[in-house]
Amino acid sequence: MRRRWWVLGVAALWVAAAAVSAGAVTLQFLTPAWQDDTVEAVEEIVDEWNAARPDIQVEIVWQAWENIDDYLLTSFQAGQGPDVFHEDSVMCYEYGMLGYAEPLNGYLDAATLADTPQQSWTGVSDDQGNIYGVPFLQETLVVFYNQAMFDAAGITPPADGLVTWDELRDYAQRLTKRDASGQTTTWGLLAPLEQRLWWCLVAQNGGQVLVKHDDGTWHVEIDDAARQAIEYYTNLVTVDRVMPEDVLSYDFMSLLQGFKTGKYAMFSFGCWVRSWINRLTQNELEWGMLQVKGPVRNVTEAGPQGISIYSGSRYKAQAAEFLLYFTNTENQARLALADWLFPVRQSALARPEFQTEEDQWAVAYQWLPYAEDVKPHMFGFFAWEWQSFIPQIELALLGSVSLDEALRGATTQGNDFLRRMGLQ
Repeated sequence: MRRRWWVLGVAALWVAAAAVSAGAVTLQFLTPAWQDDTVEAVEEIVDEWNAARPDIQVEIVWQAWENIDDYLLTSFQAGQGPDVFHEDSVMCYEYGMLGYAEPLNGYLDAATLADTPQQSWTGVSDDQGNIYGVPFLQETLVVFYNQAMFDAAGITPPADGLVTWDELRDYAQRLTKRDASGQTTTWGLLAPLEQRLWWCLVAQNGGQVLVKHDDGTWHVEIDDAARQAIEYYTNLVTVDRVMPEDVLSYDFMSLLQGFKTGKYAMFSFGCWVRSWINRLTQNELEWGMLQVKGPVRNVTEAGPQGISIYSGSRYKAQAAEFLLYFTNTENQARLALADWLFPVRQSALARPEFQTEEDQWAVAYQWLPYAEDVKPHMFGFFAWEWQSFIPQIELALLGSVSLDEALRGATTQGNDFLRRMGLQ
C-alpha cells in the first residue's frame, strides 16, 4: 500500500516517535472501509494525523460491514469499545439510544453544524436533540442498465434518466429473454430486497408502513399507498416474472458477473458500484444509470454513514478532535471520491470532481436532491425489519402466501415485535 507523508520529514518523524513513546494518548478507530482506494485514503488521513499529532495517536481497527455490529456490541458490553467508530448513520443513533455512543453536541464546532444539512443531523439525533454521530458519506440508489441491450430492445431512456414505475416495468418486460424451453436467459431487472428499492417506492407513493403516534409509540400501519408500492415490487417477481427470486439472497460478485454476461439487463444498487462495473469489465461494457421517479414525489435512498465516539472512551475530547479532522471538508471529499460516494458537507459536495462527466459522476450527482434515508427513524428498525417484516415479504415473493396474507402477517407480527421491544 502506498504511503504519502504530507507533513513531516524524516527528522521530524524521529521527534514524533520519541513523543509517542513518552506517553501519547492512543485512540482506536474502527472502520468497515474495504474498497482498495478507500482503505488507502483512510490510511493516508490517519498517517497524516499521527505525523502532525504525536500527542494523540490513532490506531485503525478494520472490520467487515457484515460483522461490524456483532463486533461493536461485544466490545461495548465488555467495556472495551473503540474510541471512534464508523457505522451506518442509523446505527450511530441506535448506539446512542443504548448508551454506547456519546452525545456530540458539546464537541461539534459551528462550521461542522452549519455545513451539514439538517436532514442528515436528524438521522443521527434523538427527540431531545442529542447528536450521536457526524454524517459524512451518502449515495444515490440507482438502476444500472446495459446500453447494448437497451439498443437491441429499442429502448431510449429519458434524457434526465428519470423513469416512471410503468416505464421501468415496461423496460424490464422488453429486456427479459427466454429460450425455446421457457428458461429465462436474461432477467430484465434485479433489485435486491436489502437494497431497499421497495422502501423508496413506498416513499415515492406517499405511503406509510411504520407510524409514530403522538404518545411516542410506534405501530405497523400499512396504508393503501404503501401496499400499492410493495405490490408493484413483488409483482415484478410473481406476476410479470421479469425479476428472479435472487432478490432474496444474492452474491455481490455474482450479480456483477451476471450484469457483465447479460444475465441481468438492469440492476438496482448504490451509485458506488460504478467503480466495480468499470473494474470488472475493464471499461469495455457500455452502461448507464436510471432513477425511478414516484407518482407522488421523487425519492432515492441516501444510505448515510456516520462517525461516532464511544461513550466509555477515556479520551472523548481527543477522540472528538480526530473525528472533526477526519470529517472536515478536505477529508470528506477525499474519502467520498475514493469510495465513489458523495460527501455530506456542502463545502465538500460543491467541489467540481463530484460533478464531472467522467465515470458518470454528474449523472449520480443530479439525483442527490432526492436522496434521503428512507428507513423510518425508529430505534430497533433493523431488528424489526429483518425479524418481523422482511420474512413476510419473502413469503409473498416465493408465492407461498398472497400479498394480502403477507401484509396481515407483517402487521400482526410487526406490532407484536414492537410491543416486546417496549415501543408500544
